[in-house]
Amino acid sequence: SACLVGSEMCIRDSRQFGKSKLDLRVQKEYLWHLWRLYLYKYPYLKAFLILLITTAVFRLFFIRWVELAPDEAYYFTWSRNLQWGYYDHPPVVGFLIRVFTAIGGQDEFGVRWGWVIMGAFLTILLYRMGTKMFSSERAGFYAALLMNISLLGSAGAVIATPDGPQALFWVLAVFSVYQAIEQKGPHWWYLTGVWFGLGLQSKYTMILLAPCIFLFLLSSAEGRKWLYRKEPYLALFLGLLVFSPVIFWDATHDWTSFRFQISHGLEVKKAAGLKYFGEFWGGQAGVVTPLVFLALIWAMAKSAIAGFGQRRNNFLLLFWTSAPILVFFACTSLRSKVEANWPALAYFSALVALAGIAGEEWEEWKKGKRGFAWATAVSALLITIVAHIQPIYPIVPIAAKRDPTSQLYGWRILGERIKEVARSMEPGKEIFLLSPRYHMVGEGMFYTQAKFRVYQWDAPQRINNLSMKNAPPVGSQAIFFTEDGNELPHGLAPLFDSCEKLEPLVIRRNSSLVRTLPLWKCLGFKGMQSKAP
Repeated sequence: SACLVGSEMCIRDSRQFGKSKLDLRVQKEYLWHLWRLYLYKYPYLKAFLILLITTAVFRLFFIRWVELAPDEAYYFTWSRNLQWGYYDHPPVVGFLIRVFTAIGGQDEFGVRWGWVIMGAFLTILLYRMGTKMFSSERAGFYAALLMNISLLGSAGAVIATPDGPQALFWVLAVFSVYQAIEQKGPHWWYLTGVWFGLGLQSKYTMILLAPCIFLFLLSSAEGRKWLYRKEPYLALFLGLLVFSPVIFWDATHDWTSFRFQISHGLEVKKAAGLKYFGEFWGGQAGVVTPLVFLALIWAMAKSAIAGFGQRRNNFLLLFWTSAPILVFFACTSLRSKVEANWPALAYFSALVALAGIAGEEWEEWKKGKRGFAWATAVSALLITIVAHIQPIYPIVPIAAKRDPTSQLYGWRILGERIKEVARSMEPGKEIFLLSPRYHMVGEGMFYTQAKFRVYQWDAPQRINNLSMKNAPPVGSQAIFFTEDGNELPHGLAPLFDSCEKLEPLVIRRNSSLVRTLPLWKCLGFKGMQSKAP
């Protein structure tokens, strides 16, 4: 029998539930009280659900209010021309945007809502990892909370880039390895292979997972047993099989994408050295938020001590899938410039480790440690709140041109200006857009609702390059636009009968200059026989 707290009804025979003796109202009351009792027993689950729902709902509204960043608009152009590879990245981001815009519409919400959902799934995964690895609902909640109050985690859940799906597949793979090591079944290795392959389809840096997992298996007593079994190797093979369409595409395109990424990330640059090394550490503290970054470094060190010293597999796995990533990119920064988001994979395992340490040791921490923990959480939350307000209503007094959030502003105005120019051109003849910058190609396409063909000038490796193969019809008209340039690129004017420079579009935020966008109206396209960039 089960008697409900706070209810006059006492159900004596559970077999009566759902029969005519209990009406629908009483059944609902029964389930509601069970749910309340369950949440009372598991308070961190209740806090987690509140966190999950509130962040997801807020983000679904927020993504409508902010214009697409240049990279997002560029990836939108991929969704209009799907293929198995691109000059910059593998194809998953383009495929996802194609699916999400088909469901959610051809606007900012349509492009981004899938990333909100992926952010919610990532929150659930981190909660499950913390709960499973440390047998603690508190640790799971802390992991989910830290991800959502950190600037990197919050931005990744609203900005449509390859980092979103890659992060999801990375965490899925790490969790699957943990499940396999904990003897939950060899099928977890095959899932690891699938996640590894999909992560590679998202972003090439997913390849770093393979050496990280190998080093974990090599350093763990239980892990070394798996080195003599077939499952980890089949998982690697399965991952490469999932990734194989990208390999084939790149092989048929002269290894364009692989060569670009190797050059972009590893080639020694002239300005390399301590300058880039210092910028790397400053950038990491900035995107993760400073105190959270320090706490994560500390958690990596504690994970190494617990993993190697106490032979705890949970900490050992979290160490090998975090610290080596950060060290790798720190070393890379001595050779080349490292973008702030590249080492993001290092922080998901570190967040779980930090949450586990806090969950296990909180009662033992003295006022100093607890004070630092509270300062870390509050400062991260405040910085993240400000970062969400700034693109909508600038509250930080900084020149608009130096404000990173300014890249999310002014593109709708550009779209309206292009459409205004198009209305002034000769009717009945095709109009196409042309720009020398890939991100402006994307913004031009998106904010004119893809009404015009859009090309990039002199970019033979990119999908939107204007060439003889994809050129518009002879006699077409073009609107050329760029940023901060006063002259047409060499070789462009001879492709047209005439090109007229228009009044430049000046974008301002609160009277502060953001960017100047010169425009030209070009008539009588002669075709690409005259000049092929």
